Amino acid sequence: MKRKKTLLYGIYAAVVLIVLGAIIGIYSVIINRIVETTTLDNIEELATHDKNTISMFVNYSWKNLQRVGSRLNRSANTLDTPNKVNEFLYIETLETPFDEIYLLNENGSYYDGIAYQDIETAETNESFYHFLPLFQKNNTSILEYDVLPPPMDEQGGVLIYGFRFGDTMNAPTFCGEKTLAIIGISARSSLKNGLVIDSFADKDGKNRGHSAIIDDKGDYIVNVQNAENTVADNVFSLIGQCDKTDLSAEQLKETMHKQSTFSFYTTYEGVRQLHYCVPFGDNIDWYFLLSVDDVALAEQTNSFVVLIFVALLITAVVLVGTAFFVAFAQQRTHKAIAQEKAQSEFLSNMSHEIRTPLNGIVGLNHLITNALDDPEKTDQIKEWLHKSRSTANYLLSLINDILDISKLRAGKTEIIHEPLLLESALNAIHSMQYDNIKNRGIEYITDVDLSVPCILGDETHLKQILMNLVGNAAKFTPRGGYIKVMARQIKTDDRHVTTFLSCEDSGCGISKDFQAKIFDVFTQDRNTSKHSIKGTGLGLSISKLLIEAMGGTITVESELGKGSTFTITLPAQISDIPEYLKENGEAYAEEAAQANDSKRKLPKILIAEDNELNAEILLVILEEAGFETAHAEDGGAAVALFEQSEVGEYGAVLMDMQMPVMDGCAAAQKIRSLPRPDAKTIPIFACTANSFKEDRERAYASGMNDFLTKPIDIKILLQKMENLGSANENEPPQG
Repeated sequence: MKRKKTLLYGIYAAVVLIVLGAIIGIYSVIINRIVETTTLDNIEELATHDKNTISMFVNYSWKNLQRVGSRLNRSANTLDTPNKVNEFLYIETLETPFDEIYLLNENGSYYDGIAYQDIETAETNESFYHFLPLFQKNNTSILEYDVLPPPMDEQGGVLIYGFRFGDTMNAPTFCGEKTLAIIGISARSSLKNGLVIDSFADKDGKNRGHSAIIDDKGDYIVNVQNAENTVADNVFSLIGQCDKTDLSAEQLKETMHKQSTFSFYTTYEGVRQLHYCVPFGDNIDWYFLLSVDDVALAEQTNSFVVLIFVALLITAVVLVGTAFFVAFAQQRTHKAIAQEKAQSEFLSNMSHEIRTPLNGIVGLNHLITNALDDPEKTDQIKEWLHKSRSTANYLLSLINDILDISKLRAGKTEIIHEPLLLESALNAIHSMQYDNIKNRGIEYITDVDLSVPCILGDETHLKQILMNLVGNAAKFTPRGGYIKVMARQIKTDDRHVTTFLSCEDSGCGISKDFQAKIFDVFTQDRNTSKHSIKGTGLGLSISKLLIEAMGGTITVESELGKGSTFTITLPAQISDIPEYLKENGEAYAEEAAQANDSKRKLPKILIAEDNELNAEILLVILEEAGFETAHAEDGGAAVALFEQSEVGEYGAVLMDMQMPVMDGCAAAQKIRSLPRPDAKTIPIFACTANSFKEDRERAYASGMNDFLTKPIDIKILLQKMENLGSANENEPPQG
């Protein structure tokens, strides 16, 4: 009986092993096919991706070259000497992805950005290259590769892009010679950077796949596997050396001639490779070739067989973990939906808040335009203009708040830790808000008791927070009420102190429901009695983000009809009072007195601005204020006007950052480098809509002295122009 039972167990085990072996065999065949199909799809995806990347790069280069040709055409009247033409080409080369840009004439001579290459001296000039044959087919655009004579090419081959004038633009004439085409030169490495295959690496990191670009003659333009010697290689010759191949060299050439997408296998020295070929098309007679060793396919098949056994062992674990995963996924889904809803509400509110004042400005502009010819509506027009300016200022403050929110959320707002006198900061808020609050019939009370007068913190952002809190309190406190700003401190140790700042008011109060979301963006309590109060709903959100960035907290306590109290808790390091803070008040008063007593002659201002409307506004404002002005339509013209002026003729330059021909930073650097005494000292002001930190740093690095953000505050502009005589503004920034 025992022997029979053992025999049954043996038969059962054998059957299980046979069934398991059969299953493994069937799985191996199926998985091998799946892996081969998947790998082929993967290869097709990789090849198409790399081909598209190269195609986009080529098209991008062509578009850049076409733009250069258009700018060259527009500047033809001013480029009346070979030196000017070469200078134009040299500048354009710096601003495009090309290593060189040439201008080809119809007789074969060309400008290379440095010198004029005359066709008559071509035989004696070893560096001369005949570009004219590239356009023999009357083609609009070309893309070729070749080896140029040194010093034009030191890398062993370049890509040549060309656009013929005529179909896409009119052919200009320079120095009596009619141009034929604009040509851009790039190193072949610019294409090689787009060919990266690492999906078929072995355990040692060695790739069993490589990519290449070949032309219709089979020559390698770029080959990742043999990047140092590609021009001499030919795919048809290499196919002829293979031990075994699905396609002969002639068959491969014929298939490529049809511009088909295809694949084939070759065997060379025992290594079998799959080759996948994709044509570029779009007037580019190239093929993208991706080759992968057959070993990579076999290894992936073996890996899948092993994974089958692993999968059987972990199936139970997977089933148990599925329930947890589903619950976790649902939680994340709900969170993502809530986040998407919040973002949607933010965009909707932002659109509403921006469109509302914009609609008012457009409507007021329409009313003013219709009433201009009616002398009886002069007073009405003045009122509309005042409302329009007020609405525009509100729209500007809204945009600034949105930018602040965006920078704070992205972590791009820099918190400065430097000595600050808390009482001075509170006094500054009192000075700025006192008249406004008093005129509303509200009592403004300050109660400051500080044991540590100086801490390390960010004074600018702290003032911004306090201005928000006091400004909000003034909006929602009725006449006869009060606003109380209080400051207290508790030392946590010998080097640190916690400061408590509070803003209390006797206003309308905040509902309990709204207190939970008062620091969210674009939120305003609709239950208050003052529905007419205007505001973006961003001030408290910005204040909370700034306080948290400083390491502090902000809370609110309120009851409807009894007022509100906002409390800031700010931990900070204790600081000694530096000398410059002790002397700041006296120095400021002395400087102000000197500025009022001195009667300086108003300087002549050079305005570099390519936008006609912006330029007209600046010219009229400055001229009406008594300044003499000059206008340059781009950075290059600004440099030319300054260079042609008498020393000391201009007292300042207002420089737009983004201009054609030469941008503001390049123009500022050019002015600073001129060999004349006032080039190093003339104040240069950046005038731009780009207001981020990196824009300011780039402006200062180029040699500019100050930064005026568009839309420009007219009062600040005129004040800075009137104070140009002070020593501080005549020195360019250091470092």
